[in-house]
Amino acid sequence: MPLLAALICLLAVISGCGGGDDDEKDAEQTVRDFVTAVNERDADTYCDELITKEFREQTTFATGDEAAESCKRQFKAITGLQIELVRIVGTKVDGDKATVTAVLRRQGQRARQVYELAKDGGDWKLSGAR
Repeated sequence: MPLLAALICLLAVISGCGGGDDDEKDAEQTVRDFVTAVNERDADTYCDELITKEFREQTTFATGDEAAESCKRQFKAITGLQIELVRIVGTKVDGDKATVTAVLRRQGQRARQVYELAKDGGDWKLSGAR
């Protein structure tokens, strides 16, 4: 039986089903979706789909449904912010945690931003930034 398990793992790695590259791409897509949500002022997508519950509660100082509503109010109150994703510099995945380092342009200025992500229900969501 252990030989069968080893063979299955080997086949998964050879076929690319190990998830590493897909996890990196999916984490990067979350950052791209974040930029789109900011530029489109899409509070529902940002608050409901792109950030973890814990991050939403930390940034709004509220819990549960109050945190979701507060997140949306705060997000909609931001005006004049337009960001451009210049490029993704690097992505590191470690289990259910990831970091995506990106270069953004805001008001003509480039800035490097590190996004922290966590797997939540099988999807990568923003859990913080440095």
